[in-house]
Amino acid sequence: PTEIETVLTGHPGIAQAVLLATDHLTAYVVPTAAPGPDPQEIRRWLAERLPEHMVPAFVVALDRLPLTPNGKIDKRALPAVRAPEASGGGRAPRTPLETTVLDLFTQVLPVKGVLSIDDSFFDHGGHSLLAARLIHRIGTALGASLTLRDVFRHPTPAALAQHIESRRATGSAAPKRVRPTLRRRTDDQ
Repeated sequence: PTEIETVLTGHPGIAQAVLLATDHLTAYVVPTAAPGPDPQEIRRWLAERLPEHMVPAFVVALDRLPLTPNGKIDKRALPAVRAPEASGGGRAPRTPLETTVLDLFTQVLPVKGVLSIDDSFFDHGGHSLLAARLIHRIGTALGASLTLRDVFRHPTPAALAQHIESRRATGSAAPKRVRPTLRRRTDDQ
């Protein structure tokens, strides 16, 4: 958390930052000036500087960080963050693959309501641990072998379904099995 906080305070629009790790990472930031940078812009900025698993799922802007009587940051006084509710708007799935991927998103994400195929995994409470669950479920349901990087690069059901389809077309969707090679023992060994 300290490393993430240090990177956050390196952002030109952030004066102070604290990270809270519960079932997801949440960054609480105090902007240098109102209104402050957009939370999604901060997440993109962090993604360029940190490993994927260290990018907070949520960024919350505060006027000031709550302090204890001793002057330390009072993490218990930070506002709780809930995953946003899906708007219900947006595009519906157009293919069976998009339908399946969208269903798997809704099974994994802590979101209430209906997602569209254009809703970002990370805008609805997704983080690296949930992405790993999503990858496992996609592998089980579709036989596709994906990586965390795939989910970060293709964060919507539409984009991920298109990525899976393009990998199937090139024959790279299934995991590659490596056969061990046996070396023949010779008398010289």
